[in-house]
Amino acid sequence: MVLELCEDNAGLLSSVTVLYINTDEDEYKEELIAILSKYIKNIIVTDNLKDAKEKAEGRDIDILITDFNLADDESMNFPMYIHRCNPSCSIIIYTSKNDPEHLLEAINMKVDKYIIKPSNFKEIIKAIINLAEHAFTLKALYSIVPEKSTHLDTEAYDTISQTIDELRAIIAKMAAQHCIESMPIIHSLKGIIERMKTLLKNSY
Repeated sequence: MVLELCEDNAGLLSSVTVLYINTDEDEYKEELIAILSKYIKNIIVTDNLKDAKEKAEGRDIDILITDFNLADDESMNFPMYIHRCNPSCSIIIYTSKNDPEHLLEAINMKVDKYIIKPSNFKEIIKAIINLAEHAFTLKALYSIVPEKSTHLDTEAYDTISQTIDELRAIIAKMAAQHCIESMPIIHSLKGIIERMKTLLKNSY
């Protein structure tokens, strides 16, 4: 398969780091790995969670592609482990499980994309491109709220307080609409709010 990518998309794929875990022996596995490796410069491929954790240690993972099983706590907890280590990391669930229970749990896990196997590989590449943009945007937002803060003057304090209130209002409105597509944005905004609250607490 050959994809025609614009310069910006090709640039995103060349700079993003993807961790792909596939524990299934499906017929499309090797083909998908070959396609991902062709377009993504920094891709980590593994077939088990232990190896994935070792390979992800100390690395900046932008996108995780994995599956999960409701009966397997380790597979369910791993996406959240990666997300704790990489707050701007996006999560794609690539699975053959097309049932309400798994879909609901995926929403609870705050995944960004749920793709059913077998899927058009172009859909996966498109999802990676979109989530790469999302990851880089989040990195930029996180970078403006430092872990260790300095003293804020009254004007700065009031500005950040107002921003927190505005973000809370946006989250409440989006949550009230029950829009699944908005969930990744809602969770990202909540994370930013928590860091801004810490900044205020330590700086005034």
